[in-house]
Amino acid sequence: MDTRIGYWSIDNYSIFSLDDPTSLLISSCFDTSRPTIVYAFGFTGKVTTPSTLALVNGYIDTKKRNVILLDWEEEAKTGNLGIYLSYTRIAIPNSKWVGEKLGAAILKLYNQGFAIDTLHLIGHSLGAHLMGYAGRWIRTQGVVIPRITGLDPAKPFFEGILATQKGLDYTCATFVDIIHTNPGYYGTTHSVGTVDIWPNYSLFGVQPGCPLGLHPKLSLNVVHCTIITDLCSHTRAIEYFVESLKYGTDFPAASALSHFSWVLSKQPSNDIIYLGELANIRSRGNYFLKTNPQSPYHKGLDGLNPHR
Repeated sequence: MDTRIGYWSIDNYSIFSLDDPTSLLISSCFDTSRPTIVYAFGFTGKVTTPSTLALVNGYIDTKKRNVILLDWEEEAKTGNLGIYLSYTRIAIPNSKWVGEKLGAAILKLYNQGFAIDTLHLIGHSLGAHLMGYAGRWIRTQGVVIPRITGLDPAKPFFEGILATQKGLDYTCATFVDIIHTNPGYYGTTHSVGTVDIWPNYSLFGVQPGCPLGLHPKLSLNVVHCTIITDLCSHTRAIEYFVESLKYGTDFPAASALSHFSWVLSKQPSNDIIYLGELANIRSRGNYFLKTNPQSPYHKGLDGLNPHR
């Protein structure tokens, strides 16, 4: 398990181990004057997955951040046990183990002068919970991560009567923003962050432009011919976030106690938050917005109207 830090491009990076992370601070790819983001993909994710490349390249293109990719591909893969048992018996325990190792690595860097106050952890699906474990562990050492963003944190075994794990929530960092795009299926249905943003909320948890997945969760179909069908809404959180890096103020979301109250509101709330990097860390509660069914997804102020 390694981490990769990219600076000029996805192909120009340094690799360092979580067991000895301090070499990062002298890497030619690391600029101590810049804020730092760390990204973790989810179950079955890869360094070369299009969504991973999109997010990493999106940040590199801004030329404003140190970009670190947590490569836990081996620990997150589907093994010989099959997809269901690989997720429950291997990937979930590994997410906690890797997350706590990441927390320990961050603590080592902090003790060597790393500016933790500008650190931002980002994770998709099971990777979101991994970042939660990192934040929760380092908090026991008296250090608090300033921000963690959960991109549709995984639901299976983190919610409901089958829940065996305590994943990412508002206690894991000073500010935890959650973007829910597949609630009730692969994504959690609960408001667990400091802020919870619900693009295109629906009872079916399906995003506009995505088909309604009809296959059982964690089935073999997911890793064969129907992966795009079933994961379209789940990965849309990444797509919205990546697009927000270029068009941050075009993703406003309106504050409301619930989706029902938002739909019934006669005029948009004056309390808004921007989905993505520009989120106001002083915001609290649930926020809702509409998007387009295909890229470009942002609708600007029109997205604040639940009936458009």
